[in-house]
Amino acid sequence: MILTHLVTEEEAGLTLQALLRGPMSLSGRQTRNAKAQGAVTVDAAPFFSNQKLSAGMVVRVLLDDYDAADEKTPSHCAVPIEKVYEDDALLAVFKPALLQCHPSPSAPAGSDTLEGRVCASLGFAAHPVHRLDSETTGLVLFAKLPYAQAHLQQQMLSGTFRKTYEAWVLGCPDPPEGEIDAPIAREYPDSFTRIVSPDGQRAVSRYRTLQRVLLGGGQTVSRLQLSPVTGRTHQLRVHMTHIGCPLLGDTRYLTPASKAISRQLDLTYHQLSAVKLAFLHPLTGEDITITHAAVFVFDPKKAALFP
Repeated sequence: MILTHLVTEEEAGLTLQALLRGPMSLSGRQTRNAKAQGAVTVDAAPFFSNQKLSAGMVVRVLLDDYDAADEKTPSHCAVPIEKVYEDDALLAVFKPALLQCHPSPSAPAGSDTLEGRVCASLGFAAHPVHRLDSETTGLVLFAKLPYAQAHLQQQMLSGTFRKTYEAWVLGCPDPPEGEIDAPIAREYPDSFTRIVSPDGQRAVSRYRTLQRVLLGGGQTVSRLQLSPVTGRTHQLRVHMTHIGCPLLGDTRYLTPASKAISRQLDLTYHQLSAVKLAFLHPLTGEDITITHAAVFVFDPKKAALFP
């Protein structure tokens, strides 16, 4: 795929090297590879890296693809996937619960993963730009090009890439809408469990109450919209437990009350779903918003009858 850039008046005077590494957002490795392969042209002709550009010039870069997908992709990965958005650079799919996003210690190479299913469906390699916990349902964005993946991950660092979730929690936040600014750290060195701690990294989450349901036993559960401003591990789950509203079904960040209610509702994993992704397209700069309805096991209509 070719990345095309029209040099603006503001960019006039930049060297080709500065344009590639700056406004065009290529990494150092991508820039070196493109120049070594003769994959960069200016007005359809070769151009030295230290030459200065003029407004109106057209810079084109032939972007690298990922290596071909492994021909030995396990047959169990040949499972239909739900595509929500697709173009030449990106693919957004819906991830069901209890499926790992990509190979990991808990899903070693050869396991059934969302990445394996995507590669089997496409017939070539693509990699997730971000990840969801195994139990979490919802949108996962895949990059078909290394450039797209790197560009989007830079957007995550700058806050341009935004994710929105919905969740069912025990209780109802007070106030019903707000922001949680509470640092998160490991419970102890090498622990996978996180806690709110003054020694942790800054973590900020926003929430808004969408629905309240009174269970038959007198307990209240709420459906929330959640938006992580920062991206700490388990951030939303940790923050909701921190304010006294643990996710229903969560077996790691729970309270005695949420454990009892989840058990009675037969919820064995947390009720969290990624419903929206918003970002700038890495090739066109266009504002992209992708949505999918939340998917939960929890059914509030049935739960309201809970004795």
